[in-house]
Amino acid sequence: MSESTNNIQKNVELVFSYIYKNRIIILSICSLIIIVIAGILLYKSNIEKKDLKVNSDFENALTLYALYQNNQIPTENATSILVDITTRFQKSYSEAKGKKLKSRIAYSLGNIYFDVANYTEAKKYYKEVANYRGFYLQEPATYNLATTLIQMTNYSEALTTLESFVKAYPNSYLNPQATLSLSDVYRKQNDKTKALGVLRNWINNNTNSVEYIPIFNETITLIENNIY
Repeated sequence: MSESTNNIQKNVELVFSYIYKNRIIILSICSLIIIVIAGILLYKSNIEKKDLKVNSDFENALTLYALYQNNQIPTENATSILVDITTRFQKSYSEAKGKKLKSRIAYSLGNIYFDVANYTEAKKYYKEVANYRGFYLQEPATYNLATTLIQMTNYSEALTTLESFVKAYPNSYLNPQATLSLSDVYRKQNDKTKALGVLRNWINNNTNSVEYIPIFNETITLIENNIY
């Protein structure tokens, strides 16, 4: 038997000897890892089970909110129902464990607070969703955040949000309206050059937009003639 083979055999024996001598410690570590993994899986399972009820409650409130938005609720009951919907949204938000469900509820809270002109609260919830990278509601939440900031006359933050939006979502169905809003914010800040520039740039990049080009051209004419 070669010296190298002897060395390998000795190393193997040392390893097995070490494992045998420390078997209690090793088994304890393995058991601890299994317990930790099981605990994580159980925790996630509990969250999912918990969120099933929260999601159900939220969906019921969301259905009621849709009826409110579509004017399918008697006028005399509208205010009390809106308060009830908001309360139910808030309860679901505080109880939700999963980030996605919590963000869905946050987006709805942003909408309902915007509807009642509570822009401070709307901004808070829209911002939470807008900062959730990759979430399917990040795009509309960012646009709604900008709209909320404009309502608050916070033009500086609205400008930053809209500039980021049009760059991040060039193909979004909201991009034309976001560009018009961006132009309007520039105009309100007395920057006529930029107000016109973003509109002309959008037209150059969207020559086939039959729906929006007439609106953009009309807005350009109004700005140039100091009417708008």
